[in-house]
This record gives sequence, C-alpha cells and structure tokens, in this order.
Amino acid sequence: MSSQRVRAALGSRFLRDSTVLQVGSLAVSGFGFLGTIALTHVLGASRQGEFYLAVAAYSLLWFCLNLGLYPVTISQVARGLAEQQPREAGRWLGYLAKVGIPLALLTLGVGWFAAPTLLGLWLQDPSSDTKLLGRCVGVLSLAPLLELPRVVALAGLEGARRMVSVAKVENGQELLRVVLVTSGALLTGDAWGPCLGTVLASLLGSVIAMDVWRRERRAGTLALPSIRELLQLGWEAPWTLGLRLGVKVGIIRNIDALGVQILPALILGRFASPRWVAYLRIALRLVDVGRLFMKGISRTALPVLSQLASVRDLRGLRRVYWRATVGSGLLIAAGLGATALLLRPMLGSFLPQEYLEPVWLSFLILLPGTAVVGFSVANDTFYLVTGQLRQAILISVLGLLLNTGVLVVCCWRWPDYGAAAGLSFTFLWSLVHVSYAAIWFRANRAAIDGGSVAAT
Repeated sequence: MSSQRVRAALGSRFLRDSTVLQVGSLAVSGFGFLGTIALTHVLGASRQGEFYLAVAAYSLLWFCLNLGLYPVTISQVARGLAEQQPREAGRWLGYLAKVGIPLALLTLGVGWFAAPTLLGLWLQDPSSDTKLLGRCVGVLSLAPLLELPRVVALAGLEGARRMVSVAKVENGQELLRVVLVTSGALLTGDAWGPCLGTVLASLLGSVIAMDVWRRERRAGTLALPSIRELLQLGWEAPWTLGLRLGVKVGIIRNIDALGVQILPALILGRFASPRWVAYLRIALRLVDVGRLFMKGISRTALPVLSQLASVRDLRGLRRVYWRATVGSGLLIAAGLGATALLLRPMLGSFLPQEYLEPVWLSFLILLPGTAVVGFSVANDTFYLVTGQLRQAILISVLGLLLNTGVLVVCCWRWPDYGAAAGLSFTFLWSLVHVSYAAIWFRANRAAIDGGSVAAT
C-alpha cells in the first residue's frame, strides 16, 4: 500500500474514531456533571469540598507513585497490531498489569497509614474533619488495585482502536460512579459515603471492562491474546521493559495533572475553607463542557500517530498533529463561547443560591486559559512518538515550578478566586509545548519533505 493510501485510510478512520470518542466524552462529562450537581444539593459546599479534598490528596499520592505506562502501552499495542505482531502487543498489556500490581499495593499502604497524618498537618481550617478525610484517603487508595483490570482492557481496546467498546466501558463505569457516589452521600451525609461509592465503582468498572474484552474476542474483532495469555506474557517480560519510557511519560502527564487537578485543590484547602474547593471544582466541570472535543481527538491521535511512526511516515505525522491541534483548538474555543453565552441564565436552575456567584466568577476567570489549552491536544503524543521526551520533561518541570509559585501567591493573596486565576495562568503554559513542536517540525523540514526516517 502506498504512503498516500495509508494516510488516506488513517485520516478517514481518525475522523470516525474521534467522533465515537466525542460522543463518549459527552456522555461521561454529562454523567459527571450530573453527579457534581447532585452533591451540591445532598452535601452542601463545605462537605462537598471535603470530598474533593480527599480525592485530591489521594490523587497526589497516586500520581507520585504511578508511572506513565498507560499511554506507552497504547502506543506499543498500536504498533504491534500495525506490524501484525499480536503477541508483542499482548506482552505490553501483560507488562502493564505486572507493574501495576506492586504500584497499587504500595499506594494502598502509604494511603492507609501515612496519608491521613500528612493531610491533618497540611489543612488548617478548623471546620474540616481531618480524621474523616484521612479515612477517606485510605479507602480511596484501594482504587488503583480494583481498577487495574479495566486499565489493562482499555489500553488494549484503545491500541486496537475499538473506540465503541472503549466508550461503552467508560460510560458504564461513569454512570455507576455517579449513582454510587450520590447514594453514598445520601446515606452518610459527609465525604465518607461518596468515597466508598467511588471505590465500588472502580471495582464494577473492571467487571464491565472484562466483559467487553471477552465479547470483542469472541466476535473476532480483537486480535489480541486472552487474559490468561496476557498475564503469562507479562510475567515473562523483564521488569525494565517499559520502565524508562514509562517514567518519562509519567513525569509529563503527572506534572500536568498535579498542576491542574490536584495542587489547586490542596493549596486552596490550606488558604481557604473547603467550600471554595467545591466552587472551583464545579467551575472546572463547567469549562470541561467546552473542552469535550479535546478528549476524543487526543485519545484518537495517540494510536494514529504511533502507526504513522511505525511506517516511518514523518510527513503524515506532521499533518495529523497540526490537524488535531488546530481543529481541537477551534472547536474548544467555539464550545467555550457557547457555554459562556448559555450558562449564566441557567445556573440558578441547577445550583443552590450559595454557589451561584462564586462558581460563575471562577468560570469567567478560567475561560481565557482554557481556550488556549485547547490547542495542546496532541502534545503528549507528539513527544512520545518523536522521541522528544527529555525536552518535554524539562519544559514541564519548569512550568510546574513557575505555575505552582504563581498559584500559591494567588491563593495566599486572594483566597477565594486566587486558585482560578492561578489555573488560568497555568493553562497558558501549554503554548510553550505547541511552540516547541512547531520548532521541531521546522528544524526537520528537509527530512520530512524528503521522506526520511522519523526520529523515534
């Protein structure tokens, strides 16, 4: 097959896969938003904020211990299947499970015994129930172990580009999570119930993923080994198989999660009361409505770019990267604009009165930065498939240091809306990554236009 035909086939399937994941992302975000709104009425701002603080503390622990093997595995599965080597693809999936078990057990041990004490020392607000929050972090630390089967299954399904099945698994778990978290909040009236619901949803999500995996294999649409074979292949794989690459990718992705999802909540929890954590979290949910297109395009880009790299199509790599970057940025900017126009008159219909002004102002502060970050949809994938991870780590570490400093100062001087302002500044850093990709493509323009081998 000619290079032109390969690019045409990948391009059309890219559009289909993106569309499937867009619809899936819409459903997942919709379920998540409904769950967030339900908690505003069941728990109130203070108790809801405590739940989010517990989740942020657990997430900090998990991201410090977790490796970036998930996107690496997706990339390797895509390459293995493109080269018609299903056992090699299966080896990577088995390796993901093999490494995930000790990491999950380590997370459980630290979360159960050490995290409660550290969280109690960090939080200063006297209204916060630090003992309850500590128990919540401990039970949430069960999640990595319970959801490991789902993670492995999704890596295989994504790498094989079975996007409809990916959407089924994610939508099913998210729906269960919303129901169980809300039910837990109704039963206990505090953060303990939602945390128990979160962990139970992790377990049931793995059950759903395993069922979908078996169905795909029985239908003959998934050219990957059985679960038993995966575990055997993973057991035989050396521990160092993907360790170095996983650490590099983990640093990049974990830094992004730390700067956007975790540190703002924890820093805000120290300088303000938990209710402001709840206001910020809801505002982030609202801007996520405008970012829905980013998720589907980003996750479709990884296997597509990996396949292009495997056939050494550097020109196609550049084309798909810029198509994803520009297309997602314009779609997200349009989505954010529509959200802003429609949101204000609708807020009072689903939020309690005490939430209205803080959430709306936080949303407006987040808007500019969120519009800019929409153009960074394929950054992680670009670094991974072009072998530029060292540069990505350097840029990400510098960004984390600068952005965390800005975030602390903003929260200290402006305890209520400071976290939103710091986050909006953090989002602007994504332009540095896009700029580096542009410089790299320009520096390699002669090789690209000449059809030389990609630097992977």
